[in-house]
Amino acid sequence: MKLNFALKIVTLINFVLLTLQLFLMGTFWDFYPYPFLNLMVPVIALVNLLFFIYWIFKFKWPLFLFIFSILIGYKEWGKLYQLPNNAIPVSSGLKVMSFNVRLFNSYQWMDSKEVPQSIENFIIKENPDLVCLQEYSKEYSPKFKNYPYQYVVSPQKNGQHGLCILSKYKLFNQNPISFENSNNSAVYADFYYKKDTVRIYNVHLESLRIDLKDTLFTQQHSQKFFKRIGSVIDKQALQIDQFEAVDLKNNHPSIICADLNNNAFSKSYSRLKNNRLDAFSLFGAGLGATYKLAYFPFRIDFIFTDQKFRVIHFKTHDLTLSDHKPISTLLEWK
Repeated sequence: MKLNFALKIVTLINFVLLTLQLFLMGTFWDFYPYPFLNLMVPVIALVNLLFFIYWIFKFKWPLFLFIFSILIGYKEWGKLYQLPNNAIPVSSGLKVMSFNVRLFNSYQWMDSKEVPQSIENFIIKENPDLVCLQEYSKEYSPKFKNYPYQYVVSPQKNGQHGLCILSKYKLFNQNPISFENSNNSAVYADFYYKKDTVRIYNVHLESLRIDLKDTLFTQQHSQKFFKRIGSVIDKQALQIDQFEAVDLKNNHPSIICADLNNNAFSKSYSRLKNNRLDAFSLFGAGLGATYKLAYFPFRIDFIFTDQKFRVIHFKTHDLTLSDHKPISTLLEWK
């Protein structure tokens, strides 16, 4: 069980990474150093998992470091990974879906002309009561005839791209939340559900715009990269300020469908979730990844609900009709 010098160095690296992960996950307190580091929690967690497997094969005591970190940060680990829950919901409720449809493939990212119809067929099959679509295209969208109530808004005057709420319930008090100097925005609408008024928000925050050409191998590139990411994070914070200013006047229970363009360990997530429920953290499975960033899976799409609701089911749908995966949840009153 004793460690030689080389293994002591490996143990130290493992310990530092586990400690860093716990801080970035917010186990002890909210911790937001370089914004990009919080985004990298899934990657750091994967490295720590590989360390754990390594120590198991070596049959050395540092394997308990990983176990101890899970015991300390069990709640925060739940934002990253959920054990599969195969229970079938035994009651019906309000089914809500969120899906970034990437403009229905209007720029032919995929070699198929059937994407809009395939998306409509998928939604018809899943039959949610309300659907929030991000990166919606008026020009390429199907009619969604199963949804008599539709609210579509573009952040640009007479724009063709924006956000959409599809509903089987009559919508009223419909309004946009315009984000300053941005092509992103939010919208909301109220509806009656079991004699109560409920508000649904559709939120799409500023994109981080990370691509495979980004590199951190030189000081010049790394400074530009962190400066760009930092400016986007600041912009996301201002957008949440604008959202909160509207929500502060809301007296009804709410449901928030959001493409945060950030993960569950970001300040954006912490502020938007606030005292709401994260449906994935209650009934999700696995990583719940909705987007691949540089080929690594991330969960950046969320459904938050008021605590007056009870989450009875959640699913990340394995669908490849966009660069995002759709998510859905089933809710009922407590």
